[in-house]
Amino acid sequence: MAGDLSVTALYTSQVWTWGGLSYAHLFATPEAKRVFDVTNAALGVAKLVRRDLPALRYALLHRHTMIDHLLQDAAPERVIELAAGLSRRGAANCRELPYLEIDLPPMIAKKRELLGRTSEGRDVLASLRMLGADVMHVELAGAPAFVIAEGLMMYLDRSARRELFEHVLPVAERFVFDLVPRDEEPAPGFVGRLLEAGMKRFTGGRTFERDANTRASIIAELHDAGFTDVRAYSSRDVARVWHLPHADRATTMVVFSASRSTRA
Repeated sequence: MAGDLSVTALYTSQVWTWGGLSYAHLFATPEAKRVFDVTNAALGVAKLVRRDLPALRYALLHRHTMIDHLLQDAAPERVIELAAGLSRRGAANCRELPYLEIDLPPMIAKKRELLGRTSEGRDVLASLRMLGADVMHVELAGAPAFVIAEGLMMYLDRSARRELFEHVLPVAERFVFDLVPRDEEPAPGFVGRLLEAGMKRFTGGRTFERDANTRASIIAELHDAGFTDVRAYSSRDVARVWHLPHADRATTMVVFSASRSTRA
């Protein structure tokens, strides 16, 4: 899986394990632990120069559990998770409601392999639907669904975001995704540019897009695509209220929730 986003998938899967989230152990591997340790060590060195750099593992844990909170609060009848990677969310919820995960075929194959290692994982495979496809072009049909796109929007420019928003709209009872606007991110500086260079090496040249300037501009993009009820939640504002793990850790994560209705 070299040259894709598998390194980020490995890191995040280990974050869920480190954070003690349910079913994360089904996707734990020595490789993910190595990626986690090496990345944290590099970020620790960078933090000696840039003390304002956020602790990545806490930020990602907050992002993931913020989306979990919105999912539980919505109590939907169906879920579609786009670019699901090694998320443990489907495994945690697939027995209670229809849950479809979509990602590129190599990622889905890897996930099936990991789940097939244990009887608990094989039980998940019996309930969890997984589809290997490009999320930008796969047909999204069926009953209205709670649609999740975690860790995806940061790689899409404005045009691609608009395309995805319009693609999701017909099936989305509610669409939830994370995206930190540029004006809320710390200035990257020299250390940030070094980290970005490392990101490009791991992802075959892909890096973060930075044309999402403000929350208001992202909300406007959603309205232009046809969503009418749009809300934005900051980890700094909700960590304690939503009882996120390590709520005392200040992180900069923004999660958007959009639908065509006035339902909260």
